[in-house]
Amino acid sequence: MIKGKKIVVFLLCIAISLPALAWADEAAQLRKKIMFDQKKLIVMENMEFTADEGTFFWPVFDEIQNELFETDQRAAKLIVAYASAYQTLTDDQAAKIVAEFFDIQKSRTAVLEKYMQKLSKGLPVKKVFRYLQVENKLESIARYELAKEIPLAQ
Repeated sequence: MIKGKKIVVFLLCIAISLPALAWADEAAQLRKKIMFDQKKLIVMENMEFTADEGTFFWPVFDEIQNELFETDQRAAKLIVAYASAYQTLTDDQAAKIVAEFFDIQKSRTAVLEKYMQKLSKGLPVKKVFRYLQVENKLESIARYELAKEIPLAQ
């Protein structure tokens, strides 16, 4: 079970990272590091790696998070674009948002698929699956929190 307080801190970090598009590089990098560290702690508490497994996993985890961060930044830009247009949203704008949404989802899935294959070369498949479950739970929680704040199109 993913720890409740850690999730709240992690979600706070996600919420803080969304406006990072407008922040100076140094502040954005610090927030990114805080978010990554919190996520790493949650994963660490839920994975139960042996020493060898951990040695293999953590560098790959960093790669995964860097690629997912790029995808998350695309999602943040999409949310900002929607927020600036949602009251006057046209069908053309909505179509572009829908297309970008699905492209972002495909990108996220592609990143996870690529790295799950890489992880299975050095970890038992059950642990790879467990990590995917943790990653999916964190993503689901973050999406739920965002969904509560994003208004429906008019």
